[in-house]
Order: sequence, then structure tokens, then C-alpha cells
Amino acid sequence: MNLSPSLLILPGDPEFDLTLSCSLPPGWVEVARHMSQQIAFVASADSGLLRPATNAELTEYLYGGEYGERLNELELGHDLGKDL
Repeated sequence: MNLSPSLLILPGDPEFDLTLSCSLPPGWVEVARHMSQQIAFVASADSGLLRPATNAELTEYLYGGEYGERLNELELGHDLGKDL
């Protein structure tokens, strides 16, 4: 994959999703401290931005349909139930 010479990576750029999936949100340490429990990061189905989630929120994300929406957005769509 060739890296773009642009200094700004915008939606639609091949590197945009890769950059989002490799970068934790700013201030995540403070959010984790405030939540006082283990957290996971989930990618929003509509934007792809990572956000912190508690265990209960992670379960809802996985089984409530948002994970499937994200997979469809990435054109990977498969049935989560088959993997578990």
C-alpha cells in the first residue's frame, strides 16, 4: 500500500480507517479512571471513531446490532453468532 503524500487524512482516503482503528481517543485515560472499571473500545457504526465502553455496553454493542452495522460498513458483514 502506498502512503499518501498528504499531511491531512480525510474520510475517503484509504488510510483514514486504518488510522482511526489504530488510535485511541484523546483523553481515554481520564475516561477510564472516571468509569472505575475495565473498559473496551468499540468503533461507532456510523463514524468508525473509537469510544470507551463498559462490559455491559460492549455486550450491547456486540449483540444489539451495532457491531453488525460496523461490519457491513466495512463490507465484512458476517453473522456474529457463527463466530461465538
